[in-house]
Amino acid sequence: MGLLKDLGMKAGEVTGLVLGGSVRVVGELTETVTGSKSAGRFIKEIGNGVEHATKFTGKTAGEIASGTWDMAAGVLTQDQQQFEDGCHDVGEAVTTTVNGVGRTFCHVVENGANVVNGLKDHDEELMQKGAKGLVYAAAIGAIAVGVVDMLGGDGVPLAEDADDASHL
Repeated sequence: MGLLKDLGMKAGEVTGLVLGGSVRVVGELTETVTGSKSAGRFIKEIGNGVEHATKFTGKTAGEIASGTWDMAAGVLTQDQQQFEDGCHDVGEAVTTTVNGVGRTFCHVVENGANVVNGLKDHDEELMQKGAKGLVYAAAIGAIAVGVVDMLGGDGVPLAEDADDASHL
């Protein structure tokens, strides 16, 4: 169902623009108030990352919603093609998410190694580069997780709760 995909994508774009834009404004204010171009630029980079991550989250949520809808509708109407299309959409969303998590993990490991090697070798520039990368990843991750929580993702029942459906 293309409507759910489009809705997820548009919601991600709007939310990303609002959140990312707000962080970029903080970057501009930081430059103005402190006079530090590098700090302001770094905060604006975080804003850009937040916008990108939030768009990604909306797109993924739309694909999952659309795929789930198509899978259920395919089963109910006995439409094999609709069911397979839904499976494809959900599979794409899962694959894209796993790849994104993997890339993020690699960046965190690389930046963590830069901090450790910078400390070990007394290389302040390498240490700062690694720390900056870790802060960047943490800030974007925290905001992206906050968006999922805001959309109700933290209230999703777990499989172990399936026996006790009284809270539903």
